[in-house]
This record gives sequence, C-alpha cells and structure tokens, in this order.
Amino acid sequence: MPIADYASRIGSAIHETPHVVSHSLAYEDRPPVAGIVRGSAAFADGSVLHFKEFLQLSPTITRLKYAYQYVTADGRLIFRYDNARDPAARRLPSYPHHKHMYNDLHTSSGPTLTEALHEAAALVKRIGK
Repeated sequence: MPIADYASRIGSAIHETPHVVSHSLAYEDRPPVAGIVRGSAAFADGSVLHFKEFLQLSPTITRLKYAYQYVTADGRLIFRYDNARDPAARRLPSYPHHKHMYNDLHTSSGPTLTEALHEAAALVKRIGK
C-alpha cells in the first residue's frame, strides 16, 4: 500500500473522531518500502493528540515505531503511547510497548492511532460543563 493511501486512511479516522476541531497530517515516502506519517488532532477543549508512525509498507503494513502523545491545552502530558526502547519500561511485560501517564509507566497493548484518538476523545472536557 502506498504511504499516501495509508495517510488518507488516517485522515478519515481523524475526521470521524468526535470533538476534533482541526488537524494536521503529513507523510513521507521512504523508498523502497517504508514511510513516515505524522501530525496532530486538536480537540474542542484545546487538548491535542500528536502522532508519528514509521511504517514498513511491503509486503504488509508493519508499524515499526510509533508515538501518540495527548496533552492539555497548556501542554501538560495526559498520556503517551510509544514503543521506544525506554530503559525504565523494561520491567513491563509489554516492553517495548508502554504508556506514559503523568510520572508513571504502564503496560500497553500498543494501540492503533484510531484507538488513541478515541481514548483522547473520551477524555475531552465538554464545553460549558
């Protein structure tokens, strides 16, 4: 699958996510069989999910590296999922996949970007409440 098609799928997932008010999305082809997708989705309460994926595109799509970081309007971390080789995460059974929350690390199944978008949307503070 070409990286442009994969990026289009991500764009559709962002458009279908509740409370998203704006987004950015960029991609780079890394021949012969890789690509990078990055961007952000801004929510109605000012919070933002930043994302980056490094992908192997052939023979099937394989997510080699990823990071999904959700922050408040003033930039404070709410959560970050990634598969960086963080030494502090080595104790987790899901290593290298892990979730940062505040000052702690948690086991992670390595969610998809769509799953991270939905988790962020569920946390959005409702306007006027």
